[in-house]
Amino acid sequence: MVYLSLKKVLLRPKIMAIIEQLQQQLEIEINICDTENNYLLGQYDASLHLRQQLEIEGQILGWIHSKSEKSIIILDVLSLILQQEFEKKSLANEILEKYEEVNFFYDISSKISTCLKIEEVIQVIYYEVKKLINFDYISVILVNSETGELETLITGREKVIKRTVGQAKLGIASYVFNSGEAEIINDVLTDSRYSPSTTIMRSLICAPLTIQNEIIGVINISHPEVMAYTTSDLKLFVSLTYQVAAAIQTVQYYEQLKEYSQTLEQKVAERTLELENAKYELEKLATIDQLTKLANRRKFDEYLQSEWKRMKREKRPISLILCDVDYFKLYNDYYGHLLGDQCLKKVAQVLQNTIRSPADLAVRYGGEEFAIVLSNTNSDGAIRVAQRIQFAIENLKVPHQLSTVSQYVTISQGISSLFPSQNNTSEVLIKLADLGLYQAKNSGRNRYVLNSSN
Repeated sequence: MVYLSLKKVLLRPKIMAIIEQLQQQLEIEINICDTENNYLLGQYDASLHLRQQLEIEGQILGWIHSKSEKSIIILDVLSLILQQEFEKKSLANEILEKYEEVNFFYDISSKISTCLKIEEVIQVIYYEVKKLINFDYISVILVNSETGELETLITGREKVIKRTVGQAKLGIASYVFNSGEAEIINDVLTDSRYSPSTTIMRSLICAPLTIQNEIIGVINISHPEVMAYTTSDLKLFVSLTYQVAAAIQTVQYYEQLKEYSQTLEQKVAERTLELENAKYELEKLATIDQLTKLANRRKFDEYLQSEWKRMKREKRPISLILCDVDYFKLYNDYYGHLLGDQCLKKVAQVLQNTIRSPADLAVRYGGEEFAIVLSNTNSDGAIRVAQRIQFAIENLKVPHQLSTVSQYVTISQGISSLFPSQNNTSEVLIKLADLGLYQAKNSGRNRYVLNSSN
């Protein structure tokens, strides 16, 4: 059984970095311990009462402790990583076992030991045997791994070709396979077991291909004329068949090793892609507001800092719009939370449709409050965006009976615009927009107010 060490996996810097990053994104605290209660991440904490088991292929490797159901995400990601490690280790063990079996046949002759295809083995045997025994044709008949029956796979003279012959035409080869005894037939026409085939032959030597007392097929050499093959010829040929059988099995194992290697690479690539997809989805969950599908406050903070620095380097302006749905609490109380959520979704869609530059970002800032980051945009450009938003929200015509400014849902906006420099920060941009929003509300709502230094 393949044993997997949870400690060794967690000690890898990349794996630990993924787990710590997930903790930060999900904003939860966890600890991880093995089956002997050795804490591999974090320390014992009685408040982490939620215990989730790490189990791979029937092996319990340890537990994750937390106090949030969101830790199931870390459990799933870590389980995926552990499953990948388990399968890599399992496949590596299988390849090692196959390699040891291949190594068993190391002392076969130098010529056929370098062959990587059965066709090459047959060509080597053809030329080597022909130096000592007079024959014209060679064929190798192997057991079909699916049917268990003999099947002519390779035949040839100087050029090896592949073809399939029905069981009924195997004739003498079938008898040799079943008896396990090599035979000489100096005139096949006098033998009742002979089944005519496309190959013209009169004399043949036929022997089983044996590996560790298992017959894997039959090999024969033949001549179109009546020959006088002797027992010495038979003994020589049989002695060579052991090397042929070993070489054929070596080639078969080599093909299996190539398949195992390709399978391993494919599985590693698939698991890596799954992990990357899982990480991407987690990053989306951590930065996307689930109700409106806009970016959330965390994404806003990161993005504003990044764009502020970029605009500072490029000496370009950046603007911010903070929006608030007018009298939304009254709307929610009167129409209910279901319609309230639908209203927020419609407003969010308007904001998303209003921004036009790939560098602009619409955000759910909190509750009924939204924000739009406008890179490389001065105050005039920001005002045009605010006007489009105002007009689009009014055109939604979402009824709001308790609003004192309109019979429909409206929005108030605060706008700020700055050139980033050493004398100001992104926090100043936020404060100016927030002040503008406050002034818009106090001056009657359903409007925008600009606070700008440019």
